Amino acid sequence: MQLGIFCFAGRKLFKLTCCSAQIQTGTFESLAFEWQNMIQERLESTFFDQQVWHKVWWSEFGNDFQLKILAAYSDSGSVELIAPLMVDGNEISFLGSTDLVDYHDFLFKEPSDSNCIQLLMEVIHGMRGISKISLESLPESSSTIILFSSYAQQLGWQVEVAQEDVAPRIELPSTWDDYMTNLRKKDRHELRRKFRRLKQAGDVRQVELISPDDVENAMGDFIRLHRMSTAGKEQFMTGQRERFFRNVAVELAKQGLTRLCFLEVNNERVATSLSFVCTGVRYLYNSGYNPAHSNLSVGLLNHALAIKSSIESGHRVFDFMRGSEAYKYHLGGIDRQICALTAFRQSDSMN
Repeated sequence: MQLGIFCFAGRKLFKLTCCSAQIQTGTFESLAFEWQNMIQERLESTFFDQQVWHKVWWSEFGNDFQLKILAAYSDSGSVELIAPLMVDGNEISFLGSTDLVDYHDFLFKEPSDSNCIQLLMEVIHGMRGISKISLESLPESSSTIILFSSYAQQLGWQVEVAQEDVAPRIELPSTWDDYMTNLRKKDRHELRRKFRRLKQAGDVRQVELISPDDVENAMGDFIRLHRMSTAGKEQFMTGQRERFFRNVAVELAKQGLTRLCFLEVNNERVATSLSFVCTGVRYLYNSGYNPAHSNLSVGLLNHALAIKSSIESGHRVFDFMRGSEAYKYHLGGIDRQICALTAFRQSDSMN
């Protein structure tokens, strides 16, 4: 299969086949159809793969970078790989940042075609102004880690792969009772005790919002509870990030992916979480709670009820995503590594 590369840089579309180039106009919208098809064909596509996610992030944070979206296509014209990238000086990286993105990867049909990765690396190698490639937040199972490393080294680049973080997740059973049974004895006992104490506090319910209008109207409560949780979260939730959270939650709700949850005690919203569901996996993106109710463990129990909702919805996995916070393990999370691949151009690789 003969392959080529389309390169979207701002409003320019470059068609790269080895060393030749043909320039056409192009935008995010030029790949919208192929992008969505690629997501639907992947075995486990995350909400970070969605084109709308990239567009919202870029509109809010992209001013300091150069957009460069590469798409590998076959001789029949079908797109085989999409690489949403950005350039900052001499460095090329995935589009996005680790403060807001937990998982990154190229979009490709599965099983991945190593020829696409090879050609992608060759195209980046040909960008003479690029001396560093930074591919962060790759799941440990990604074939990109081995393939991209191999082709980069063949072209003379120095490659480093390191563990960036962990992302605990739960393989969900078919029933809540089975989930409770699978917990460690101490964790199971503590969870039951916490639920009993919460029930004694009065009228308790969890509300799960899905529609775009409901999500938009409730994001103010999410932001408020997030900010009051800890000093670190208050510092994190800048005005710019707040706009991003609001926009991406609503845009993904339009695709049916958003799950905005609130735990209510006596009609007061005391805890919240923002999750997204893709290919049978529920991804816990961020959360918050009112510290005045910390004696009731409202944050943890809101997550437990979200897990219960996922089981009842038939989800395969509940993914806590980036970070090793203790509550994730108390609720049954098992670590999965997130890796960072960094490649540096060596002086003799310019030839």
